[in-house]
Amino acid sequence: MKTFAAATAVAVALTAAGAASAADLRIAYGDLDLSTAQGAQIFDRRVSRAARSACRGGSALEAGRCVIHLRAEIHALMPAPAQQAYALSRAGRDSARAPAAGG
Repeated sequence: MKTFAAATAVAVALTAAGAASAADLRIAYGDLDLSTAQGAQIFDRRVSRAARSACRGGSALEAGRCVIHLRAEIHALMPAPAQQAYALSRAGRDSARAPAAGG
Protein backbone atom coordinates (compact mmCIF):
# COMPACT_ATOMS: atom_id res chain seq x y z
CA MET A 1 0.00 0.00 0.00
CA LYS A 2 1.52 3.31 -1.01
CA THR A 3 1.56 5.74 1.85
CA PHE A 4 1.01 8.99 -0.05
CA ALA A 5 1.08 10.44 -3.56
CA ALA A 6 4.41 10.51 -5.38
CA ALA A 7 4.92 14.19 -4.62
CA THR A 8 4.89 13.60 -0.88
CA ALA A 9 8.13 14.62 0.76
CA VAL A 10 9.55 15.47 4.12
CA ALA A 11 10.75 19.05 4.39
CA VAL A 12 13.33 19.73 7.03
CA ALA A 13 14.98 22.96 8.04
CA LEU A 14 18.45 22.42 9.37
CA THR A 15 21.72 24.09 9.92
CA ALA A 16 24.29 22.13 7.96
CA ALA A 17 27.66 21.53 9.50
CA GLY A 18 29.80 24.54 8.78
CA ALA A 19 26.91 26.54 7.27
CA ALA A 20 25.56 29.70 8.85
CA SER A 21 22.14 29.56 7.19
CA ALA A 22 19.41 26.94 7.13
CA ALA A 23 18.64 24.82 4.08
CA ASP A 24 15.48 22.94 3.15
CA LEU A 25 15.63 19.27 2.25
CA ARG A 26 12.89 17.37 0.47
CA ILE A 27 12.99 13.61 0.55
CA ALA A 28 10.34 12.00 -1.59
CA TYR A 29 8.71 8.85 -0.29
CA GLY A 30 5.23 8.91 -1.82
CA ASP A 31 6.37 6.49 -4.50
CA LEU A 32 7.48 3.97 -1.85
CA ASP A 33 5.62 1.46 0.25
CA LEU A 34 7.28 2.18 3.59
CA SER A 35 5.65 -0.88 5.16
CA THR A 36 7.93 -3.14 3.10
CA ALA A 37 11.62 -3.77 3.71
CA GLN A 38 12.43 -2.73 0.14
CA GLY A 39 10.53 0.56 0.39
CA ALA A 40 12.10 1.39 3.75
CA GLN A 41 15.60 0.59 2.43
CA ILE A 42 15.13 2.90 -0.54
CA PHE A 43 13.88 5.63 1.80
CA ASP A 44 16.89 5.09 4.09
CA ARG A 45 19.24 5.52 1.11
CA ARG A 46 17.49 8.75 0.10
CA VAL A 47 17.70 10.09 3.64
CA SER A 48 21.38 9.16 3.93
CA ARG A 49 22.25 10.75 0.59
CA ALA A 50 20.41 13.98 1.44
CA ALA A 51 21.90 14.12 4.95
CA ARG A 52 25.47 13.59 3.74
CA SER A 53 24.98 16.29 1.12
CA ALA A 54 23.49 18.78 3.60
CA CYS A 55 26.08 18.08 6.28
CA ARG A 56 29.20 18.79 4.24
CA GLY A 57 31.71 21.15 5.71
CA GLY A 58 33.23 21.39 9.11
CA SER A 59 35.07 18.52 10.69
CA ALA A 60 34.26 14.86 10.13
CA LEU A 61 32.89 14.71 13.68
CA GLU A 62 30.58 17.69 13.10
CA ALA A 63 29.40 16.21 9.81
CA GLY A 64 28.73 12.86 11.47
CA ARG A 65 26.72 14.49 14.24
CA CYS A 66 24.81 16.53 11.69
CA VAL A 67 23.88 13.39 9.71
CA ILE A 68 22.65 11.60 12.83
CA HIS A 69 20.61 14.62 13.93
CA LEU A 70 19.18 15.15 10.48
CA ARG A 71 18.11 11.51 10.08
CA ALA A 72 16.27 11.65 13.39
CA GLU A 73 14.63 14.96 12.50
CA ILE A 74 13.47 13.69 9.11
CA HIS A 75 11.85 10.63 10.66
CA ALA A 76 10.24 12.71 13.42
CA LEU A 77 8.69 15.09 10.88
CA MET A 78 7.06 12.36 8.82
CA PRO A 79 3.27 12.08 9.18
CA ALA A 80 2.20 9.47 11.75
CA PRO A 81 0.93 6.91 9.19
CA ALA A 82 4.25 7.04 7.33
CA GLN A 83 6.18 6.74 10.61
CA GLN A 84 4.11 3.71 11.59
CA ALA A 85 4.55 1.97 8.25
CA TYR A 86 8.29 2.64 8.32
CA ALA A 87 8.61 1.47 11.94
CA LEU A 88 6.78 -1.78 11.18
CA SER A 89 9.08 -2.57 8.27
CA ARG A 90 12.14 -1.75 10.37
CA ALA A 91 10.86 -3.84 13.30
CA GLY A 92 10.54 -6.82 10.98
CA ARG A 93 14.10 -6.32 9.77
CA ASP A 94 15.48 -5.93 13.27
CA SER A 95 13.67 -8.99 14.64
CA ALA A 96 14.90 -11.04 11.68
CA ARG A 97 18.48 -10.17 12.70
CA ALA A 98 17.99 -10.88 16.40
CA PRO A 99 19.20 -14.26 17.65
CA ALA A 100 16.53 -16.70 18.72
CA ALA A 101 15.90 -16.82 22.45
CA GLY A 102 17.52 -19.79 24.11
CA GLY A 103 20.11 -20.24 21.39
